Amino acid sequence: MDDNAAKAALFQRLHLGPEILVIANAWDAASARVFEEAGVRAVGTGSAGVAFCHGYRDDEFIPREVMLRAIGEMVRAVDVPVTADILSGLGDTPEAVAATIREVIALGASGVNIEDGTDIGGAHLVDVELHCDKIRAACEAARDAGVEIVVNARTDSYWLKLGDDAERLRVSIARANRYRAAGAHCLFVPGPAAPALIATLVKEIAGPLNILAVPGCPKVAELQALGVRRLSEGSGPMRAAMMLTRRIARDLIDSGSYARFHDDAIPYPEANALFDAKTPPRP
Repeated sequence: MDDNAAKAALFQRLHLGPEILVIANAWDAASARVFEEAGVRAVGTGSAGVAFCHGYRDDEFIPREVMLRAIGEMVRAVDVPVTADILSGLGDTPEAVAATIREVIALGASGVNIEDGTDIGGAHLVDVELHCDKIRAACEAARDAGVEIVVNARTDSYWLKLGDDAERLRVSIARANRYRAAGAHCLFVPGPAAPALIATLVKEIAGPLNILAVPGCPKVAELQALGVRRLSEGSGPMRAAMMLTRRIARDLIDSGSYARFHDDAIPYPEANALFDAKTPPRP
């Protein structure tokens, strides 16, 4: 637990700048390890990527135990901090969210994402008071465990396209600031890409801002200049891997070619070596 606490403290410091923190969102142990070997300072577990990888659609359809097992596998695969995407908390009540926090801390995670939007029953945001209670419960559970993980509170007006632009901006700022007051360490507003809009969010939200790398999003250096403290990739890398897999299949079916997965593959010995340090000796 001392190592967990130290890693969580490091993850907290990475949100303070001046350099933007780029989170590489993984979907399994292999992708997490590849990201780490490439040089990222922290890995995130992407809930959509994990769901797709296990045969479920995104949102709250993946079984709780499947999500937690995947988080544990990714944490064990790397030495950098891992932040766990736990959807709306993997529970409907503050008490259930607190239980989730205790479990992800036991798994070795250094942070969590908790979101306030869902498509189930029609796109909508959950009750703001309930979500604040969940955030408070998450922070309290972390303090009680002695591991001050980063609670990243996500608000989804833009992601779910709720209301017009003015309403999305108003609600995003208001909810992010409520979540900050409830104890969230970082505020996540996925969807915005325009630099002027992002600058407004940075100015009006009273805490570190997390942006998602959606199409049209400014490059990392520009986001840093705008004051963004954290950048996430979401399910983009996993869906890119799915596209490569689709193209490999089309090559095999249409032309009988193997070139794509020969040319674009990490060599087998190199792939194997990535896991040497994490593989115990055979009994």
